[in-house]
Formats: sequence, structure tokens, C-alpha cells
Amino acid sequence: MKDDIIKLLKENLEGGEGENVKENIISKIYYNELDTLEEVPKSNEYNEITEKVRIAERRVFKEKSEEAIKQYMDLIYEREGIEAEEQFKLGFKLAVRIIIECLR
Repeated sequence: MKDDIIKLLKENLEGGEGENVKENIISKIYYNELDTLEEVPKSNEYNEITEKVRIAERRVFKEKSEEAIKQYMDLIYEREGIEAEEQFKLGFKLAVRIIIECLR
């Protein structure tokens, strides 16, 4: 993430993509065309937990036990935590990008 911010700063301070990017970002926000917050985390941890969720889900339907439901819910909460962190990072990157572009 740090490298992404440094790269973005360098591009914008050295001329980068210019005024069109500023207008594009502002227009995309205005017309609700900015889809950056719909990305799925791309980490091994997230993929492993997602697979565990699938297995636990099958177990819930098969066994219908309280223990299976509890394990399933715990895994869902863990996966949601990863998703929330990723969404925060994406939102922060977007905010920095908007600030940089608006200051140009």
C-alpha cells in the first residue's frame, strides 16, 4: 500500500495524467460510476477462509448442529473482518487520490 501511495504521489507531482484525471474522478463520483469499493480481497488468508466457509456451510446443512452453526458463524465473522480491512484500505487510497488531484 505504501508503494502505491508513493507511486501515485510521484505520478501526480510529475505531471502524471493531468487535469483529465481530476475531471474523470470528479465526474465518476458525481455520476456514481466509481466501483473501487466492490473489489474482493486477493490474499491467501482470504481464500483459505472462504474455502473453510464453504466447507462449514455444507456441514451446517448436513449436520444441522449448534456446533456446526457456531463454527460457520465464526468463520463468516473472520472473513468479514478481512473484507472490512480491505474496504478501509481501498477507501483510504481513493481519498488520498482525490486529495492529490484536487490540490493540483
